[in-house]
Amino acid sequence: MSKTWAIARLMIAEGLRMKIALVFLVLIAAVLLGLPFATRGESSLTDAVQSFMSFGLSATALLLSMLTIFMSRSLSDELVSQQIFLTMTKPIPRWQYVLGKWVGMMVLNLAFLSVSALTIYGMVRYIKATHPPSDARYDEKKLANEVLVARAAITATLPDFTEDAELEFQRNVEEGRYANVPADFDLEAEKKSLRTKHEMKWRVVGPGNGRVFEFENILCKRAPDAYVQLRYKAEVTGYPPDEIFRAYWEFGDPFKNVSVYSTATRHVVGRYHTIRIPTSAIADDNTLQVRFFNQNRFKGERQWGNVIEFRRSDPVEILFTVGSFEWNMVRLLSLIMFKLMFLGAVALLCTTVFSFPVACLASFTVYVLAGMRSFITESVAMNSKTFSGMFESITQFVVQSFMHIYNLLHWIIPDFGRYDAVEQFVAGRNVGLAWVLQGFGDLVLIKTVVILGLAMLLFHRREVAEVSF
Repeated sequence: MSKTWAIARLMIAEGLRMKIALVFLVLIAAVLLGLPFATRGESSLTDAVQSFMSFGLSATALLLSMLTIFMSRSLSDELVSQQIFLTMTKPIPRWQYVLGKWVGMMVLNLAFLSVSALTIYGMVRYIKATHPPSDARYDEKKLANEVLVARAAITATLPDFTEDAELEFQRNVEEGRYANVPADFDLEAEKKSLRTKHEMKWRVVGPGNGRVFEFENILCKRAPDAYVQLRYKAEVTGYPPDEIFRAYWEFGDPFKNVSVYSTATRHVVGRYHTIRIPTSAIADDNTLQVRFFNQNRFKGERQWGNVIEFRRSDPVEILFTVGSFEWNMVRLLSLIMFKLMFLGAVALLCTTVFSFPVACLASFTVYVLAGMRSFITESVAMNSKTFSGMFESITQFVVQSFMHIYNLLHWIIPDFGRYDAVEQFVAGRNVGLAWVLQGFGDLVLIKTVVILGLAMLLFHRREVAEVSF
């Protein structure tokens, strides 16, 4: 592999000499060093850090993706200037030439990404040291416990509504509600609908009523000063004019020999809220019982008839620390690097076939399609239900043709959104190792290898003495 590394070293040297690389590096530096001063207007220290990390990481990933595409110009320039003749006279197989170019691009990307990550890490510490907290007691603790950590999330285990749905189904049968249904009536779909109905009823808590949430597999550190966090969002009707609803919570199962804690809360309507729970409320079998009461326990305050709903789209969660901020950031950067590896292979493939302007446009098209794949897939699925025949009209022919072409590309173009962990990271959520390994397998071992192999094959069969314009 010494020949491959020789080509890679030449690619690294050429990449460092490129003016376009210097332009992108200056842009990255301007974003990362200028953003901390733009967050001065944020009301809290936590918001300032989260805003910086969100914009900084997203901008870095975007600029490095663009730089990766432009670095592939190295191969096109050598073809146009005929400098490649000097390389081809040496005993270097063409597949090693393409592989060396890709390795050199990835070494540069790894170096640029590492420097950017160190800059982001340093700027986070700078903001933390210089930005005044909005609340001296809670803001810094919130940053340390909810942002600069890696937290796992456990959602509540809901009751089984199968029995309730079955009983209602039997009552409906006895009352003759299904006597005149169509022949294709789906009984299983009806039972599923009834289960959903009972679940929706359970999620609504009327005035004075309560609900019990059960959590399992809370594998957190146990210590006298250790906490887990309950995170929830509720839709509230009938709330007071100050848009604050009052409620009462209890934590811990009294039948499992654990400490039981309670707290009365005043929370703003329509927002996510976090409540800290001592780990001593968690049972030895790693379960936690949380009881919610739609009651106002504040003495002297008026009782309002709040109706509270815990929607399925906003699950009640228990968050607990499973790792450090630094290693969480390493796993996030790994996912970004995997995308750059795929994009570099695509750029080289296009450059071996087309001139650089066409290759650049094709690579950007693949990048956009990969970023929007989830949205396009949903749109295609929606249109596939609307249009039945391909040859009924010109419109249907065009739409169906696009669907078939997209379905073919679907196997090659990855879903970048599936491996976008920036939002997860900024919220202090754990970027799991399984997620990283899945991204490595999908983006690198499968798609990058296939694209890079195709680039080697096409370049091997290309006549380098002919230049495409």
